[in-house]
Amino acid sequence: MAIAPDRTARAAPVQLADPATYRVGVPHAEFARRRREAPVSWVAEQPRVRPSSAGPIVDSGSGYWAVTTHAAVVAASREPGTFSSGRRGAFLNDPRTKADLEFVRQLLINMDAPEHTAVRRVVSAVFTPRAVGRLRDQVTDHARTVIRGCLEKDRFDVVTDLAAEVPLLVLADLLGIPRADRHLLYGWSNRLVGFDDPEYGGGDVEAYRQAFAEAFQYALRVAEERRRAPRDDLVTRLATAEVAGRRLSDREFCQFWLLLVVAGNETTRHLISGSVQALVEHPGERDRLHAAGQDALPTAVEELVRWVTPIMQFRRTATGDTELAGQPIAEGDKVVLYYASANRDGHAIPGADRLDLARDPNPHLSFGIGPHFCLGAHLARLELSAVLTELLPHLPAVELDGPQVRLESNFVNGIKSMPVRVRA
Repeated sequence: MAIAPDRTARAAPVQLADPATYRVGVPHAEFARRRREAPVSWVAEQPRVRPSSAGPIVDSGSGYWAVTTHAAVVAASREPGTFSSGRRGAFLNDPRTKADLEFVRQLLINMDAPEHTAVRRVVSAVFTPRAVGRLRDQVTDHARTVIRGCLEKDRFDVVTDLAAEVPLLVLADLLGIPRADRHLLYGWSNRLVGFDDPEYGGGDVEAYRQAFAEAFQYALRVAEERRRAPRDDLVTRLATAEVAGRRLSDREFCQFWLLLVVAGNETTRHLISGSVQALVEHPGERDRLHAAGQDALPTAVEELVRWVTPIMQFRRTATGDTELAGQPIAEGDKVVLYYASANRDGHAIPGADRLDLARDPNPHLSFGIGPHFCLGAHLARLELSAVLTELLPHLPAVELDGPQVRLESNFVNGIKSMPVRVRA
């Protein structure tokens, strides 16, 4: 018998689904209220008008269950058969057509087992701790060069001059593409992940599709080159890989390549910039880290990953009538796992509203949990650690030098611009 969940609760004072809400920061007070009142609570999505070449498109979301406590997010993440990534995709916006759904299902994060397991296996060996460890010298060199260039200026932008540059250089090397092309990757990921931000398209469907098309055309050229002349790089592995006895189609290759492009630079960029912001705004913790030195970095990195939580949420869809944290959920309901809220849950992480760079243990969920645990977690940690290692001697002299501009997104916790200066 179908469950008829109660969706008549009073409207929340903050619209969690609205990208504009996050222009002033993550609404931690609203998440705290929801954790107190109901770990799983209903969010009504307001209709949004999106521009397109065919005229305005009204995007009327179905509404969803917001999962806000650490325990509930963990529980749902560990039941992928009940809370599916593939049924309607992992993004908050619903696919508009069956074709749209089939398109997004070719992206790893929008797959369920067994397809997810088979495709993930293609690249998982590249991101093991041992494999990432072999990139240490390369990552360190990039961090040192970029930070040296920043420090030579009286003033620089943490996002564009530092946080974007390091992961882009690492990604260009990892994918075996010219470093000069790294800013193409930056532009595509901004337009795709920052889709709702007015600067990057303002929800324009055509601009989004154009970014996909440009990225796919580039990826196909790279794939053709690797198939003609294989190299020892990740793109060759993808271009020649077989899943379930067959080679990836061109579209599947492009989707996988684009996922690596976006995840490899977008999330790490926001992690680095958010970490610098946290250190500047919490001088006591910054000075403690500066005094403790490099030995304290591994623990500090985990806390900064928790504090920033670059990916704020992923969506799941209930495959049948079920229950989560005492809340009945009907088959087909949208369920959104809020890592940004779970990481501030004091029941799981005591004193979670306080930045504590010596926090241990630190059971944060910034990289997810379960079968969709972030493939690039070890690389993200390495890149942030390399940046902090090079920046650590200069941290006490770094201070904000103008307003920060945040990304208008309900998906990533991002900063677009953060000017700083380094006192002499």
